[in-house]
Amino acid sequence: MYRILIVDDEPFIVNNIFQLLAEGSQRELEAYRAFNVYEALDCLAHNRIDVVISDIRMPGMSGIELHERIIHSWPMCKVIFLTGFNEFDYARKAIRMGGVVDYVLKNEDDHVLLEAVEKAFAELDKLEEQMNQDLHAKTKLQLAIPALQKNTLLEMIAEPVPAPKVRARKFAESDMPILPDKPVFLVVGSMDGWEEGMSESERTLLLYACQNIAAEYLMPTCIQLSFTLEAYKIVWFIQPGAWMAGAAGDDEQEQRAWKHLKTRVYSIMETVQQTCTKLLKHPVSFVIAREPYGWEQIGSRMKALTDLLGRYAGNGQEMLIQDSDKPSSSYEPADGEHAEQLILFIQHYVTDHLGGDLSLTALATLVHHSPTYLSRLYRRTTGMMLSDYITQERMKKARMLLEETGMKIQEIAATAGYEGASQFNRSFKRLNGMTPQEYRERSIMEKDFKKATKVKKDKDRR
Repeated sequence: MYRILIVDDEPFIVNNIFQLLAEGSQRELEAYRAFNVYEALDCLAHNRIDVVISDIRMPGMSGIELHERIIHSWPMCKVIFLTGFNEFDYARKAIRMGGVVDYVLKNEDDHVLLEAVEKAFAELDKLEEQMNQDLHAKTKLQLAIPALQKNTLLEMIAEPVPAPKVRARKFAESDMPILPDKPVFLVVGSMDGWEEGMSESERTLLLYACQNIAAEYLMPTCIQLSFTLEAYKIVWFIQPGAWMAGAAGDDEQEQRAWKHLKTRVYSIMETVQQTCTKLLKHPVSFVIAREPYGWEQIGSRMKALTDLLGRYAGNGQEMLIQDSDKPSSSYEPADGEHAEQLILFIQHYVTDHLGGDLSLTALATLVHHSPTYLSRLYRRTTGMMLSDYITQERMKKARMLLEETGMKIQEIAATAGYEGASQFNRSFKRLNGMTPQEYRERSIMEKDFKKATKVKKDKDRR
């Protein structure tokens, strides 16, 4: 499943492309909308984006400048520029920078844009194939993280925690890539559900391969070090990569670097999980710390994260858990959980929260699965896409309100979870063959007819 971000300062264009992708693409995808470059940057900070469709000229920041920011956050992301007739040279310049797969005139037919999107997908597929080949070569060469580094880290988080000077000396002796005087972000992963008869060496190779995949996605913007624990678990120590570029000593820049990492780590690990499933054919689960921790806290927090992962993982499914210090109202899987129980929970939640955030990411967080896994599980279990079920329930709610209440169309749209009356009207007409107002008028006529028929029958009986 790919994620697409549509960026344009003209809402009409953004909404039209959003609808075109929803109805015209044959792939499972999740689309996001941004109506200016600042909304786009916020979306890119919080979500892994695979393809960006962007106007090449916008107020506040050009498409070229946005492209440079995209490359910094998500180096593998592909960009398609929307241009006017007089912007060909500008678009060609952008393509030469790399990462831009095409540019499309705004007045061209829909199929041209859909073909450009498919071209972007094809390039991403090719990158993944290359990663698979590189991963195979690396895994064969890599025996393990050097024992000295692993032992040093375990020593640094044991009780009592060594003094900072001792830690700095030990890190230097072990040639550690992470910094001894800065906090670290923790992620704990688990591989289980092993095939019967799989040897210990085969399992070890899969663990190393998972570490290599994570390194591919983390290393462009992060400093990271990982090692294996007992029971086929892996722990990652992660720090922002900005310090490697000379940010150390600049408190403001350091805070921005941490904030940038904190908002992206969930999406990064989701991508790692998705790639492990596709390339290694094996599920992997992750629990992600809610914030970076100082070295005095690392040992206790690592144990807490490992225990949390143990509560949810172990059933051969892909769990993606965000640690939280707040009581959770999310799904608590029972022993021997079945997919049907999880789907029933999702369906009840959707019905009760039609006006709220029902994005795939939000729903996946509730059940501690990755968005990709939840989408795949829902379709396999029910035979339909989760987005189609949400639309179905929203339409059911809207029809009931049109039939039984005098609410305004704008109010019904908001209650059913639509951003505005115009979007609601288009979707309603597409799915019901008439506008909401026409549906309401027909419903009133049918009620009046039934009422008149009943009165006539009662009169005839008398």
